[in-house]
Amino acid sequence: MSPRVAHLIAEFSAHEAMGRTVTETARRVPGEHHLVTTRAHDGGDAFTEVHELGGGVATFPLGRAADLAGVLARLSPDVVHLHAGALGPLQAAMAVLRPYKTVLTAYAWPTVPGPAAWRRATLAEMRASNVLQPRVALTTLLPPAVAAAALRRAGVTTVLTPDPRVAARLGGHPGIHVTRLPSGAPADDRRARYDRDHPTIVFAGRAESVRGLDTLLAAFPSVRDRIPGARLRLLLIPRPELPAILARAGTAEAVEVVTETVPDLLAELAAAQAGTWPFKFDYTTSPPAMAVAEAMSVGLPVVATDVACVRAVLEPDVNGLAVPPADPAALADALVRVLGDEVTWRRFAQAGVRSVRERLGWDRAAAVTADAYAAALAGAGAGVASLA
Repeated sequence: MSPRVAHLIAEFSAHEAMGRTVTETARRVPGEHHLVTTRAHDGGDAFTEVHELGGGVATFPLGRAADLAGVLARLSPDVVHLHAGALGPLQAAMAVLRPYKTVLTAYAWPTVPGPAAWRRATLAEMRASNVLQPRVALTTLLPPAVAAAALRRAGVTTVLTPDPRVAARLGGHPGIHVTRLPSGAPADDRRARYDRDHPTIVFAGRAESVRGLDTLLAAFPSVRDRIPGARLRLLLIPRPELPAILARAGTAEAVEVVTETVPDLLAELAAAQAGTWPFKFDYTTSPPAMAVAEAMSVGLPVVATDVACVRAVLEPDVNGLAVPPADPAALADALVRVLGDEVTWRRFAQAGVRSVRERLGWDRAAAVTADAYAAALAGAGAGVASLA
């Protein structure tokens, strides 16, 4: 019998990494899937019903406990699937959830960046992004033992995560079974093609300094010096920082800025010759960096920074290249290495497709999640998988 599942997520959009994971779960795991959130911006067609509770995103579900209790009482779900960050264990221990079998997906355990990392962006830029939100300060101070105790009190034995740091913090505690959630990427037959003379480098994501957009713009002239036909295509979700970022970069030749919604991102990626995501911080976005996995799915070689949200997808020198954050020279050198040598380009292109097929695909993510539901319903853990 297929379960009735209530997915709890603070705010939902199928275009964001967490929302995309919830959507693909609902579409691929047999069952009746309901979405419970403060607000759903799009993508409601993937669910049997969408229940918007309103209220503040930062305090969900604590701030809407009474409304949540009413929705869950009406739904009588077999499984509650809580999608959250490091505060998920504390949320799972809420009295309103204790009557239900609960599975937690903890997408990340973000921490305040160390002193060396503060030079990579201004305080305002970090506060305007995911990097320095109030909840990050809370998760930095949260002892793993407290989180594990909250899970045991809630009766939650199964935790799914794409983030190795969550496994490191929770995996050693008795009764808590931490299982790798594959990062998730589509299966697609389109493929990028090598072009030594006129390659396109693509970046897709929010127009934020923390995502390394300024690093990329600083690196690109060096790429052009060595590969004169190179072009840079920026597929941007506009943010208030964008004018300042472009002004600091000056007038850059062969740079195209696109701020309209791209109807088919995979087609854009397949039309390029390299994808780059030079994020400056470990948790610029929640692991995994979904666009990196999508680039690999169409055989687009990736150059990105060695940060946690990328590390969930990219294996350095196996399916792409990793460079230090906020280092334009290193980024330029890596892009030239990929674009300037067809053997290297093809090696990363083929390895990226294999990564998606063998360990990152949505079907694998759905199978892991279905097993977690079955284990929760049986009252047992789903087993432990290494996230090394």
